[in-house]
Amino acid sequence: MTTPLAQSVHERKQTTSRRLPKRRDDSGLTTLEWLLIVAAVAGLAALAVVLVQNVVSDTSEQIAGSSARKTAAQVAASTLLEDAKAATVTDFKSGTITDAEAYVAWDNYYTEKCDRIKIIYNDAGVEIAADFAGPTTNTTAFTAAILATATAAGAAALPKANCTAT
Repeated sequence: MTTPLAQSVHERKQTTSRRLPKRRDDSGLTTLEWLLIVAAVAGLAALAVVLVQNVVSDTSEQIAGSSARKTAAQVAASTLLEDAKAATVTDFKSGTITDAEAYVAWDNYYTEKCDRIKIIYNDAGVEIAADFAGPTTNTTAFTAAILATATAAGAAALPKANCTAT
């Protein structure tokens, strides 16, 4: 006959062994482990889908925005051309500067501004050409009226004013 103490130890071993699930070996995965693996793979797949959608969306926005940048380049070139024709003589001729030197200053200033437009909108696929030049004769006075008549063709005695975006 067993003692009460030995009997209670034996009963505890039996109840403990009933509560713990026994695995035959460690080679298989339980249902919870499989569920965690499947959830991780599904999360990675969802992340990949979101990344692909963002790349496609960014590309379509860039394509749509390119025509807006082309229009902006054309407007900037046109505005610069009008500014060159509306320039005041005092901006370029002060003190003892001659008319020829003032024309050179005008030519340099607006050519540089047109070149800046070319740099800013380089990615828009727009060809920008600057052609600002003073008259070929030294007898033409540097006046606002002469600048207002400056055209891309520019007669030999008139200044040229051209910043085109095509």
